Amino acid sequence: MFPEDSTEPHVHVGEDPGVGASDGGWKCMKLLALNADGVLFTPQAIQGPAGQHLRTYHAGDVVGMRRLRRTGVRGLLLSEGEDPVFATLADRENCTLRQNCQDKLRELDFQRQELGLSWAEVGYVGHDTSDVECMQRVGVSACADNSDSMVCRIACFVSHYAGAMGALREFTNEILERNKMDVESDVVIR
Repeated sequence: MFPEDSTEPHVHVGEDPGVGASDGGWKCMKLLALNADGVLFTPQAIQGPAGQHLRTYHAGDVVGMRRLRRTGVRGLLLSEGEDPVFATLADRENCTLRQNCQDKLRELDFQRQELGLSWAEVGYVGHDTSDVECMQRVGVSACADNSDSMVCRIACFVSHYAGAMGALREFTNEILERNKMDVESDVVIR
């Protein structure tokens, strides 16, 4: 088992009082929601010769979610369509998945309330215009460099990488760095 596969939280985002208040939602994030299409998975679908449906993702993005989960941050994957590949990954990575989600803000608000969180404690990684409302509501928003131009304009963090090509990993690394977290050794760096 790899350290990032542990289900036990060892460090918690936001516990370092030295992190400045100017970091806002960066230091108190408890839920990270994202558009599964275009952020975690490539928007392209591949159909195999036997009719099987395949999607690709960047392994580093998944590792980033695992590392963040070890700090106590929950993951929520939202998708406007339905894809069995999303369900497989969500189950394996212990993330909540909502498919056929036509009103992402309503679903995100429901999940937020279920967890007893304020909007400041929620982060969102978007990709398309359907993510704008969520991104405007949360404490910290992010996107990949190949996201819709409106999404890039409103994001607090724009990755140097494309969606499903390392953008999510770069964002999760930034969260951990801003909170002075070293997940591998399970210590808070002061």
